[in-house]
Amino acid sequence: MFNIAILGFGVVGNGVYEVIKENRISILTALNCGSDTVTDENINIKYILDKREFNDHPLGDRVTQDFNKIISDNSVSVIVETLGGVSPAFEFSKAALEAKKSVVTSNKEVVDKYGDILIETAVKNGVSYLFEASAGGGIPIIKPLQTCFYSNSIQKISGILNGTTNFILSKMGEDKMSLENALDIARENGYAEADPAEDLAGLDSARKISILAGIAFDKYFSFDKIEVIEGITNVKQEDFEYANRLGYTIKLLAVAELIDDRVKLLVAPHLIKKGSLLAAVNDVYNAVSITGSAVGEVVFYGQGAGSMPTASAVVTDVVEILKSGPKAVCRQMPEKDFLLPESEFGTEKMTFPNGSVYRLYK
Repeated sequence: MFNIAILGFGVVGNGVYEVIKENRISILTALNCGSDTVTDENINIKYILDKREFNDHPLGDRVTQDFNKIISDNSVSVIVETLGGVSPAFEFSKAALEAKKSVVTSNKEVVDKYGDILIETAVKNGVSYLFEASAGGGIPIIKPLQTCFYSNSIQKISGILNGTTNFILSKMGEDKMSLENALDIARENGYAEADPAEDLAGLDSARKISILAGIAFDKYFSFDKIEVIEGITNVKQEDFEYANRLGYTIKLLAVAELIDDRVKLLVAPHLIKKGSLLAAVNDVYNAVSITGSAVGEVVFYGQGAGSMPTASAVVTDVVEILKSGPKAVCRQMPEKDFLLPESEFGTEKMTFPNGSVYRLYK
């Protein structure tokens, strides 16, 4: 029996419980992979840390408000952090790693701001800090970046990394809606946060491309170092009409591209040729395109958010730790001038008759 604790029992935290409950057999199989005899080694959620009570929940008796109780229990080997926000998520994660407990998270803010501190702490204590769900939600992208491109030099990563903005742009393009009306529908369907400002401004996508670029290029990039972060707030419905006439559609893209020995990082609305793979990604779906020196372009597509897809990625990380042991590896800080300034991007742009300016995706 492997004991874990979940910090935060909201949408993702409860999703972790549901995924473990519904996929017990496949989890058992994975944990016993390579063993001559199948045992009943399953994942047991021993603690749930939350300020609220869950008296009607099957795990209601596991809820505690005492983090120290979890830290001091030597039978707990993995802690799942789904609190959201920076504090106390960072402090709890660091304390857990120092107590020699591996940590799995879906928290992109903590990974972006303190990821390397937590990775270094994990390495020092012989445990893991994994964060597959922080960049692609339910899309398995971080592990493939780490393990499936050994024979390649990664040249470029381009992603539709935010389901809210992609849903809005899809409605604007397909149903000729205004941004405001499309946002209202996104809220009604639960696709937009109560305050969607970070999504609309491109900050969510910026955090995610910083994480992916760090994995791809073995460097630590904080999203606040990205010179160009443009969201969709200035996209007009009539822009889609101009784009359509020219054979394009509009998508919010996060891009990390190796140019000579330097990296270009940006987030901005782009014109994408219709018929291309990324142009066909609509609704709340996300996609990540990776271009390798040998394999060419490979595209990962799926649901980038939501309780069950995100929880699926979290549980996969938990199983990986329990099955294979620590995975934390420190990254290097980027050298001075490693990030290209916007003046050297060399990105071709197109100006529409109404004055809107868009980058062309190639």
